Amino acid sequence: MNSVLVERPSVAVEADIEFLLPGEGRPFSYGGERPIGAEPETTEFERHRVIIEDVRPHPHLSMAANGATLGHWPTAVRSFYDDQELRRRYYPEAAEIIKGALRADRVVVFDHNVRRGKTGDPSPGGYPVGRPVHHAHTDYTPLSASKRLERELGTDADALAGARFMQVNLWRPIRGPLRDAPLAICDGATVSRHSLRPADLRYADRTGEIYYLAHEPAQRWYFASDMSIEEAWLFKNFDSATTRGTVTAAPHSAFEDRRYLRMVPRESIEVRAFALFLEHP
Repeated sequence: MNSVLVERPSVAVEADIEFLLPGEGRPFSYGGERPIGAEPETTEFERHRVIIEDVRPHPHLSMAANGATLGHWPTAVRSFYDDQELRRRYYPEAAEIIKGALRADRVVVFDHNVRRGKTGDPSPGGYPVGRPVHHAHTDYTPLSASKRLERELGTDADALAGARFMQVNLWRPIRGPLRDAPLAICDGATVSRHSLRPADLRYADRTGEIYYLAHEPAQRWYFASDMSIEEAWLFKNFDSATTRGTVTAAPHSAFEDRRYLRMVPRESIEVRAFALFLEHP
């Protein structure tokens, strides 16, 4: 299903990305609007200007070595603002893409986010969507990924104990070419363990855990210019593999490409999934 990507001239841009400002204690943020009367968030970010390299014309990032890859994965879905349509058609389609790309034995797609740029309608057709996130992070930590896997698998979790699993995102624009708030991927091979800082993400009914990324000069960032709806990023938030040289996560963030003054507002979708490898713990 994966085919040759369209070749375009390679470029690099300079852009600001927000990184965690390390401080005392464990930081926390709210997964939405801060509730009335709730204590202020303790997470603080600082901007760093980084070079973000275009992966074109010859994409070279791999899931094993870098934690991410860019693929040409066409979609048959055209209505991305209908939850039922997404779960009925896009979830199975995304699962097949991920399964084929990773050679996984089983893929479980468990949720999604649709986002629009800041100048776009935040609720087209009455469907609420999110805004692009402009700070470097991963969606899960080893602890929260394991807990979510148990939640999704239910009674199957015990039978799969010890199997290798990845928590991955499949991210694509749903309108192209994408120039507003494109996705930047940090090469996981350049991310030191101590630069990933756990933080609580508080919701009304639960508290999750994610990683925010502290800045280090050695980190390398990539994006794909003018992405179309037929392309997608596949990247890791967690990989239980312990093989030496296998990257476990590739942090990500939106960024502002200052080369363009006027752009169509970003529209994108990302699905989150677990990929299971039953024969290869």
